[in-house]
Amino acid sequence: MWFADRHDFMNFCRFPAWTWQYLGENGSRGIEMSEPRLQVRRPQAPPLLRRGFLRVFLPTAAVAIAGVAILLAGGTAALPFQPLTVLQGKMGSKEDYFNDPEVQRILLRHHIRVHVTSMGSRDVATTGLDGYDFVFPSGQPTAELVQRRTTGNPDVKPHRPVLTSPLVLATYRRYAEALIEAKVARKQPDSDLYFDVDVTGLGRLMREPKTWQDIGLRTNRNPITVHTSSVCTSNGGGNFLGLLAYVENKGQPIATEQDVDRVADLVAPLVRGAGLPLKSPKQTYFAADGAATAPITVLYEHQYLQYQAQAVRATGKPDPTRVLLYPDTSLMTEPGFISLNPDGRRLGTLLETDLDLRRRAVELGFRVVAADDVPNTPTLTEQLASDRVPAPVDRTDDTKALLPASIDLFERLIVRVGQCPS
Repeated sequence: MWFADRHDFMNFCRFPAWTWQYLGENGSRGIEMSEPRLQVRRPQAPPLLRRGFLRVFLPTAAVAIAGVAILLAGGTAALPFQPLTVLQGKMGSKEDYFNDPEVQRILLRHHIRVHVTSMGSRDVATTGLDGYDFVFPSGQPTAELVQRRTTGNPDVKPHRPVLTSPLVLATYRRYAEALIEAKVARKQPDSDLYFDVDVTGLGRLMREPKTWQDIGLRTNRNPITVHTSSVCTSNGGGNFLGLLAYVENKGQPIATEQDVDRVADLVAPLVRGAGLPLKSPKQTYFAADGAATAPITVLYEHQYLQYQAQAVRATGKPDPTRVLLYPDTSLMTEPGFISLNPDGRRLGTLLETDLDLRRRAVELGFRVVAADDVPNTPTLTEQLASDRVPAPVDRTDDTKALLPASIDLFERLIVRVGQCPS
């Protein structure tokens, strides 16, 4: 078919045609159009059956299924769908335990989250308990104060001790070596990190008073003192006072009010001579200028051991500049967990029985109290070997300091020496 001009061609294109040719203006043959070729394609497979899709989907699905299986085995898959119990607790130095991320993960498996209010252990016992599910003072005297305040409340339950940590004197190597020269300290065998100190001899140096220059540190004219947190607010400060009182009372527990008043007058200068109490002994000791601020600081053993384990992980070896003095008359503290309601009791039972929580306590430098109904956890010595931190000697047979015979006598001693507000 031939067209005279473009208009005829365009009009024709509006209708189906199988073959046509275009005739140019000069009569020459133009573009020849051929019948279009049609191709019938096979229907596509559904997306799930395409080979490319399966190559990507199947490995991804396998990983997802394995992940769900791990979550189910760990008991965490259902956490978003189960109620979470948030507990409020107040405590002293044992906040190190509840603030540990691994402890928090273990508690989440039991659908528990703990919010900690940190304060001195004596403050824990003497301030309000409303709004709290549990308290965890760092020693028996303060725990007894709480129990006395809550007598008659059936929801209050003291739990058996789980964590312990002895009172220690944290210092620096040059000060420990000066005390050796003064014949009031000696190095423990098999380790350069630990020393034994004669509390009676140390008290004598503090009372005279001797300066560090007097016993070999020529550039330090400060008096020899032991720095601690406030005896009025903290368990550590109060227990160090109790240790001094026991030694000053010739190795006998204080049994009468007359004994309290007499011994208080002897030890008050030793406590007050250190100046203002430390707000945070742990932070002061581990600070870069800690040696200049407080040459000897009262700490708990677990705080030092945890620091050295972190030092090994960071540098491959313990910090050789920071060392411990173990009093030759030792004082073991037993933190007392007291639940104030059924939710707090559930947490207390977990602390007593959960193997992961007990194991983690040892990893954080605590000594764990054995229980007949709970399998044994690794000992602290075994854990320190795993952490590549030297272990202190076993002090099981050492003389143990005994606090005053009653909580009332101990409170009288604290208030008199610390001049605490009533």
